[in-house]
Amino acid sequence: MPLTDVKVTINVASPAPKIGLGRPVIFVQKTGAADYKEYSTLSALQADYAVGTAVEAKAGAIFKQDNRPDKVAVATYATDIKTSMALFYGREWHFALVANDLAADQLAAATFMNDKDFKFLAVQVNTDANRKALKTKKRTIIFDHTIAGEHLDAAAVGDLGSQTVGSVTWKFKSLKGITGRYLNETEINTIDGDFAIAYVVKGGRGQLSEGWFADGSYIDDLHGQDWIKADMENEISYTLGNTPKTPFDARGIGAIEAAMTTTLQRGFNNGIVAMLEGGLPDYSVTTLPRDQVDIQDRALRVYRGGSFEYGRSGAIHEARVTGVVNI
Repeated sequence: MPLTDVKVTINVASPAPKIGLGRPVIFVQKTGAADYKEYSTLSALQADYAVGTAVEAKAGAIFKQDNRPDKVAVATYATDIKTSMALFYGREWHFALVANDLAADQLAAATFMNDKDFKFLAVQVNTDANRKALKTKKRTIIFDHTIAGEHLDAAAVGDLGSQTVGSVTWKFKSLKGITGRYLNETEINTIDGDFAIAYVVKGGRGQLSEGWFADGSYIDDLHGQDWIKADMENEISYTLGNTPKTPFDARGIGAIEAAMTTTLQRGFNNGIVAMLEGGLPDYSVTTLPRDQVDIQDRALRVYRGGSFEYGRSGAIHEARVTGVVNI
C-alpha cells in the first residue's frame, strides 16, 4: 500500500504558500545519531548551537530577514550528508543549507538533490573551483560570496523562500546583513557563466545578480512548479478524504477536475501561471470519462485520467528599449 494516495507528476514541455515550501533546513556534521529539530526563534536555536557556530550563523542570517520563515530546522549527520538528507527528505523543509560550507559536503548534497524532482539546495562558495564543481547540478543554487562572516545563501533563502510562491523573482532583491560587491564586467560574466549568483552593487544598492539554479533554470519557475505539485496533491487528497465516497463516474471525476482547477486558478492568482491576452489564465485541465479509463484501473480504483498544462508567467530580467530624439 502506498504512503501517498495522490501523486502529481509534472513534465516540463521544453528541450498562498504551502506549509514547508519556504522552510529551510541546515545540515551540520555532528557526532552521534542523525537528528532533526525545528526552531521558531534564533534564541531557541542558540540553546543548542552557541553564538558563533556555523549553524547559529546561518540561522541568524535567516531570522534577520524581513520575510523570514516561520521555522528553521537543523539536521545532523555523523559522516555522510547524503544519508541524512535521505533520512529527513520527507520532513517539512524545502531549502537545504550546508552549515560548514565544505566543498565535499556541498558536492555530495548537490549530487543527492540532482536526482530529485522536489525541494532545493542552496550553497555558498568563495572560490572558482568550488563554484565550477557544482555547475549544471539540478535544483542547486550557487551563491558566490567572498566576504567573511556573511551568509548570502541563508539570507536569500530566508527572505525569498517564504514569500508567496510565484510572486517574486530572485534577481534584483536586496537582503539584510549582506554587503554588495563591486564586480567588473569580466568577474560577473565569469560567475554568470557558471550559473551562480553574486550580491552586487547596481544602481547604488546591493542586489542579487541573478535568480537561477546551477543548471540555468530559474528559481521562481521551479518553486512554482513545486507549489503546483504540492497544492494539487493536497486539493485532490482533501476531495477524496472529506466525502463519504467519491464515485468512479462523472461525479467523482468532476470533483477531481474541480480540485485540479482550483490549484491552477490559485497558481494564476499567485503569479505562477501566465496570463493570456484578454486577461484569462494560461492553463487547461483534461479528464478522461469513465468509459475511456482502463478497466483494470477501475477494478483497482485508481483514476489515471487527469492531466493539465499551464504556461509559466516567468519574469523579465533584462529590458532593451530604443528611443528617438526629435529636433
